Amino acid sequence: MSTTPNLDILSAVRIVSQTQAVSRSEVAAVVLLTYDILTTFGDEVELIWRKQWTTAKGMYFASRYIPWMFELALLTINIDGTTGLFFTMSQCRKWMIVQAVTLQLIVTIVDVILMTRVYALFNRNRTLLWVLIVLFCGEISYMSYVLSYVTPKLTYNDDCFVTSSPPIFVSYWIVSLVFETFLFLLTLVKFFEALRRGWGHRPIMRQFISDGTWAYALIFATMSLNSMLYKFVHSPLAGICFTWLLSVLSIAGSRLVLNPRRRSQEESSKLEDLSPISPTTRLAFKDTQLDSSLSTNGF
Repeated sequence: MSTTPNLDILSAVRIVSQTQAVSRSEVAAVVLLTYDILTTFGDEVELIWRKQWTTAKGMYFASRYIPWMFELALLTINIDGTTGLFFTMSQCRKWMIVQAVTLQLIVTIVDVILMTRVYALFNRNRTLLWVLIVLFCGEISYMSYVLSYVTPKLTYNDDCFVTSSPPIFVSYWIVSLVFETFLFLLTLVKFFEALRRGWGHRPIMRQFISDGTWAYALIFATMSLNSMLYKFVHSPLAGICFTWLLSVLSIAGSRLVLNPRRRSQEESSKLEDLSPISPTTRLAFKDTQLDSSLSTNGF
């Protein structure tokens, strides 16, 4: 008796199980992002919504809500592995283009936020700004080229889950990680310089460093994991961490804007409680002025 039908059934069952695992991972990612949105919503209304429209405000909303809306849309298509819908190869490619554009948009926004923070830490050094702009343009150009090359060559199953990708796709993640590592190292350089000069322990500086560290670590981990999955996994599980990356980028990008503003507001509130004639008040006022300036320049 031939075992081919049994093997086909086992293969189909395995694929269904894998697509369900990816779908459930997507649910977990969107739940995490929704939770983060809800827990910061009060600060968002006070520190973002009520302020005048600026580039920083626009990037905050884009990094916060575009990934969230995209993930919700993704769930309607892939809920529990399948919705019973079937897609042509052309439709899968169009959907993948939407995903690629969304990913590149969010990566670009987060990189701009990180660049602005470094620019602020280096006291708006124009030379450094131009170096960052050149590197940033090179990074975005190469990443866009890789996406345009890779997207038509991706393979999918019947539910539009990616099952394999060209080897060059790994370089997409590597280039982004190299640029963000460079920005993180610049942040550390300025932090150690601040420690030597005696202002490295100021609240806003500690906030900048702590935010930059955890944001870099999370982005590095999720991008590295995505690169390895797309490189070595040739099944629907290859994309199991894609929505996690979107959630991490959204959380990092929005909190890198929100947290310094909240810290600056807290320090200003403490200042109001001090006696206006005491030496402590004068010293605290100078520190708060510097902290507020750093917070404003760095979003």
